[in-house]
Amino acid sequence: MRLWEQILTRFRRQKPPPAIARHEAMQVMPIRNPALEWEVNEEGNVVVTLPRRRDLKGRLLTFFFAIPESRPIVLDEVGSFIWQRCDGDHDVHKLVARLCDEYNLNPKEVQVSLIEYMKMLGRRGMIAVAVPEEIMAKIDEATKKQLGINEVALSSVPPATTDTQDSPEPVDTDQ
Repeated sequence: MRLWEQILTRFRRQKPPPAIARHEAMQVMPIRNPALEWEVNEEGNVVVTLPRRRDLKGRLLTFFFAIPESRPIVLDEVGSFIWQRCDGDHDVHKLVARLCDEYNLNPKEVQVSLIEYMKMLGRRGMIAVAVPEEIMAKIDEATKKQLGINEVALSSVPPATTDTQDSPEPVDTDQ
């Protein structure tokens, strides 16, 4: 980055360059959180059960208010379509293509909407993304730390099931 670009970036007049290119971001594969329970209801929509937060803030809120142990989140038709394909076998590019084919939508609009939806799922701790090794090799350690990228061996990820997934450990949905 040139000096002028660094100065503009520092004073927020210019956005910093992206950590990875768009075509590389389209190669990541979303993966459902294996600790979450989910099922398909009678209408064909996915119902994901989010457990109560177990961090300090969650415990304090539970002390003062009656908060249930878990709450169901019902995804709409498109959200259910995406959720069922967040299995580590479909990259974002494939998801965009499948959504365009299934719902007869514009690829650019689908791409923008899908990325925003996946960001929201990621913030709630419902999904993570698997980044291909060739892209990981291009990212320096400072950028990995800034993006919150943690390297996990693929063998440590439990196998996915198609209907429900059980785990005794709750998921912190604040991240």
